[in-house]
Amino acid sequence: MDFSMKNGFVMIALCTAVLFSVCARADDSAESAPLTCGAGPVERTYADTKWLVFSCDDGLSVVIVAAPDSPANPFVFRFLARGNAYVLQSRGSGDRAFTTPAYGELSQMTGTDIAELVRLTRVSAGN
Repeated sequence: MDFSMKNGFVMIALCTAVLFSVCARADDSAESAPLTCGAGPVERTYADTKWLVFSCDDGLSVVIVAAPDSPANPFVFRFLARGNAYVLQSRGSGDRAFTTPAYGELSQMTGTDIAELVRLTRVSAGN
């Protein structure tokens, strides 16, 4: 895959992450500001499937988007910070044979694991 094609795939994934996450809120209250999740991406593999990880402007939450060439695409997970814990949410119509095992793996992540993803995305973005 040449650089311009790979760059196009990353832009599609980024747009998907940003569009999905703009509606995300740090909590369920109407007063909570929308999140923007554009730092990254960092490529990761969950359940033998490629995903792109972006972090959000709250410095805590992350969005995990199925890579464009992944059989899990289109699918997005997000870890939203809620007090001292995280809520794992998912959305998409990707192949459940790939998204379900990824959900199982992601649901085992700790706050420390998620904080490390945030750190890596910010390094990737140059922040």
